[in-house]
Amino acid sequence: MRRAIHERNILFLDEDNACLSQIAEATAKQLAPPKTRIFSAGVRPGAIPAHVIEAMKEMGINMTGQRSKGLDAVPIQDIDLVVSFGDAHKKCSNLPGRAKIENWPAPEEFKSERGATPGLSAIRGERNEIDKRVFALFLDHWRNIA
Repeated sequence: MRRAIHERNILFLDEDNACLSQIAEATAKQLAPPKTRIFSAGVRPGAIPAHVIEAMKEMGINMTGQRSKGLDAVPIQDIDLVVSFGDAHKKCSNLPGRAKIENWPAPEEFKSERGATPGLSAIRGERNEIDKRVFALFLDHWRNIA
């Protein structure tokens, strides 16, 4: 007996939607099961640093078309899961009550003042960690398909 596949909407949320949530969005779009829509947003959107795009290219992931966005660019009422880096979700009053919130750590160097971008090696380390977490996020889905 096959399990029904329901549409799921996942939001990766962080402070500026420039590094961590952008990496998670790009990775998730590569690994997402069918009928899964992936979004990212920031509490205060910033600009995606060139190091992030470079680090993702190293993994064969093209971020063309991705841009930093605020919550107003996301169909917020359709979101089923919010993956919040650090405490970003606590700064958003309009997240749907039915959405599950999963908190992923945001290392200190990614919490620094606006304009300060972590170096390429730090971005690579976080990229690799996020890749593992996103893979694990979707693993249960694939295990349960008969």
